[in-house]
Amino acid sequence: MKEIHIAEADITAVAKKLEQIAPFCRPIDPDLRSPAIKVIDCVLSLRTSYDRVVVPRLKNFRVKHPDTQQVTDLANLMASYPTPYKFIQQELNYNSERKAKMLQQVVKYLCQIAQKTPSIPEEENLKEWAMQANPQECYTLNIKYFAMAGFQYLRILFGADTTKPDVHIIRFVYKTLNRNVSDIESLLLLEAASKRLGLSVRAVDSYIWKEGARPAEMTNKTDLNDELRTEYDETLLKNGVRGKYAEQAAAGTNLVRLDPDVAAAFPTEEAVNEALRSILKERNKEK
Repeated sequence: MKEIHIAEADITAVAKKLEQIAPFCRPIDPDLRSPAIKVIDCVLSLRTSYDRVVVPRLKNFRVKHPDTQQVTDLANLMASYPTPYKFIQQELNYNSERKAKMLQQVVKYLCQIAQKTPSIPEEENLKEWAMQANPQECYTLNIKYFAMAGFQYLRILFGADTTKPDVHIIRFVYKTLNRNVSDIESLLLLEAASKRLGLSVRAVDSYIWKEGARPAEMTNKTDLNDELRTEYDETLLKNGVRGKYAEQAAAGTNLVRLDPDVAAAFPTEEAVNEALRSILKERNKEK
């Protein structure tokens, strides 16, 4: 694996920034959810709204399948369906062939780890893996679209005190150093700076994520938890007039409003696009 070197000055700069939020980085309670739920959580949460999309689906799955606890249980349940896509549609009310394949591959990978030492309970095998895994192992899995942020979140869910270099973490380090940083560089910097201050890396990760994904919760506001993309300058949005250009924008785009029942069946932009592509494929076959 490629060895990454990080500058001492950069660690110091990130540590200085972390000192400002250290009082708010409270210890994280142990995640007592089942391994099966943790895996579904990891895959569904990638590039989507956690509170709006992931949370209700996890709750429904737990009620519907209380006996599906281990990763091997989940693998058996998925195998009872003709395809992973059918499983994710019917059991999780989610329409994404990409994430269905990803879930199948991640479950297969974890099953191998869980059964590595048969005499040890599955969760202990998974925790040992999480504690010892190298972040760059994500590149050797060959799971399409499952990059370092997903791999690191999986490790966190199974007990590792680390961080996941998602958009919020990378943005935090970027703003601190005032330069672009890679996912692995931001991860190593946050780990090193947190440990220098005696902070739990997971607690720091959680605070930064909540600050980015749940701004209303962090500031006691009631605004929607929308995320601002990194390419937008927040200062330009301070004094805007709501809806001023709504009609012009709508007239020049292909924006489509979904009815509530359709939106529930296709909760993400990715799901809508995949459904429409399937229709286009069928239409082309008929020609």
